[in-house]
Amino acid sequence: NSTAGRIIPSAFPVDLAIVQSRSAAGDTNAVADRLRGANVLLNTPNNHAELTNNTDSITGFDFMDGIEIGTDTRTNWSSGTYVSWMWKRAPGYFDAVAYTGNGTAGRTVSHNLGVAPEMMWVKSRTEVKNWIVYHKDLTDNTKYLELNDTDAEKTATTAWNSTSPTETVFTVGTATSVNNSSQDYIAYLFASLDGVSKCGGYTGNGAGEYVTGGSSQTIDCGFTSGARFVLIKSTSIASNDWHVWDTTRGIISGNDPHLSLNTTAAEVTSDDSVDANSSGFTVNQVAATNVNASGETYIFYAIA
Repeated sequence: NSTAGRIIPSAFPVDLAIVQSRSAAGDTNAVADRLRGANVLLNTPNNHAELTNNTDSITGFDFMDGIEIGTDTRTNWSSGTYVSWMWKRAPGYFDAVAYTGNGTAGRTVSHNLGVAPEMMWVKSRTEVKNWIVYHKDLTDNTKYLELNDTDAEKTATTAWNSTSPTETVFTVGTATSVNNSSQDYIAYLFASLDGVSKCGGYTGNGAGEYVTGGSSQTIDCGFTSGARFVLIKSTSIASNDWHVWDTTRGIISGNDPHLSLNTTAAEVTSDDSVDANSSGFTVNQVAATNVNASGETYIFYAIA
């Protein structure tokens, strides 16, 4: 509604917020967190350094139950439609860590997740560098993905120094995207918490309600009332988006609106790639998203 000081409510203090336009193609999203502070933005569709002079996108975290937004087209343009995904730091679930690189292989960074992170997004705050993603279901700890592009998994021992994270630290190598000397970084750490969140992987079987001879593939997350948020990315397809669904916009038996973290495209509402399931969610093979293509591998992150 283009009104400054508008509060977008949540049921908890917000430590990470991603606000994305649903209706306007070309508008990048706004990524802000409590550690870096209000008015300091990153964007998942691009590799830009953080924007520190923006005063009208995500303008406040000093609330117990929401975020404050301004009048920017990324968050609150009049008559535009938006979605906000918000996280709270909590043991076993989510943590955010800010650190400065030292350019040394095997550098460890402490965290407070309390368990080994199963997915990590790392972004340089001070340089033009890609978002680097770790996920436990990539082939091994020499692999990574890039949140701002569509590529399949890539190999670099210099990203994680061929070392898996632990319950107290994660390790980075000499790659400048994660550990350039004297440069600043932000890391978002995610984990599986029983009944709450799930980081996992699966292999597509090519099935779906629109595919002859097969029904949807169920992804069991151990939930009891289904997934409210689903992020899926192929690790093997050379061009595949970071697709996001949520129950606020609709995960139903018919078409389900999805956005992609790596693009500035408007919301797509014309395909039925996922469906609700009490234990998690189901995936259909639909060419628009290819989230269940036969023999292809995928990672996912779901929240109950």
